[in-house]
Amino acid sequence: MTSKNKWLMALAGMTLQLSIGSIYAYSVWIKPIESLNGWDAHQLKFAFSLAICFLGLTAAFMGKFVQKIGPKKAGILGALFFGVGLAGAGLANSLGSLPLFYLFYGVISGIGLGFGYITPVSVVVKWFPDKPGFASGLVIMSFAAGSILASQIISPIAAHLGVPNTFYSLSIAYFALMVIASLYLAVPAVSTGVVDYHDGGTNISPSELLKDIRFYGLWFMLFFNTTCGIALIAVAAPMARDVIHITEAAAIVFVGIIGLFNGLGRLIWSSVSDKIGRWNTFMSFYIIGTLCFIILSRTTNAVIFQTAVFIIISCYGGAFATIPAFIKDIYGADKLGSVLGYVLIAWSAAAFTGPWLITLTSNYSVIFCLFAAILALTAVMAFLLKKKLVELPAEKKLSELSEPIQ
Repeated sequence: MTSKNKWLMALAGMTLQLSIGSIYAYSVWIKPIESLNGWDAHQLKFAFSLAICFLGLTAAFMGKFVQKIGPKKAGILGALFFGVGLAGAGLANSLGSLPLFYLFYGVISGIGLGFGYITPVSVVVKWFPDKPGFASGLVIMSFAAGSILASQIISPIAAHLGVPNTFYSLSIAYFALMVIASLYLAVPAVSTGVVDYHDGGTNISPSELLKDIRFYGLWFMLFFNTTCGIALIAVAAPMARDVIHITEAAAIVFVGIIGLFNGLGRLIWSSVSDKIGRWNTFMSFYIIGTLCFIILSRTTNAVIFQTAVFIIISCYGGAFATIPAFIKDIYGADKLGSVLGYVLIAWSAAAFTGPWLITLTSNYSVIFCLFAAILALTAVMAFLLKKKLVELPAEKKLSELSEPIQ
């Protein structure tokens, strides 16, 4: 194991994340699938919600299992689920079966997404004991980069080969990339002392957390922020065509840039949180998001509209990069993995809530005002819970940090 190169290890982890990051380009699939099978955007968004739901659930509860079987087997398992899910999605489109599409793209590929998400992060950070934040950011950034790549290749391939064959082609390509990358993954032979965010650590039972108001605060802070951001990602391309009337080609570029800001937000906001604190960072998400959604409800200017969306998505990505450190500050490093698993269930719940809310009306202005109100109310909630959630002094004992606050 020690003969392996840490930069090649980082590249292997990035390749896994690059492959599964294609999920965030999902809105590009909507028009070609609509044209092929007549399934409307509302029906298709449910497949995206299912995929993100099972990504979140797998990431939340499979950390111990990934540790048990090792990163190589876990990565290959992720490749198998993800590859079969995409191939099955192609078959579902060929047969015109929407339930089959939900099963393969939503459930099966979603499980693959979960394994592909947690495995590389938990491995690569261990090879960079001096720069664990950099390593984690590098790998997670690749998830966003995968959406940029996928957003640019899906439409032209589908136009040339058709939707089913595009799914088959991507299935083979991503499966091969993920297997090759997984075969290189290994933990270093000597412990580096780096905290693994996906390691269970010292377990906290659900009953303990359900008595702790801090847990509810963290869960809902992530849930509402994710709900508003993931709703935009789910309908990015058709939303842009309907609201600012851009061309199909411009909409595809728009989706790609969303992926870029998703990734940049994870790097930039997590660094900002080290300077201004986690609670202040999340409050920034809510205040900035509220203002941006108000702007979205009142403009049809393409530049202003797209800029506001990019800022919201940067906050969406930033929350995922900041929440582990927020949990660590409150509960201590030893209990981070256990608490993070339960908090990540908010991601799964938001995967259904956000896309569902955006289907309540065809009037996007009303939806944007609703999201502005949600974030404003979340800011009020966070303000009321500030004394419970602000970072505690480093000298506090771990036992004190883990005591439930009634």
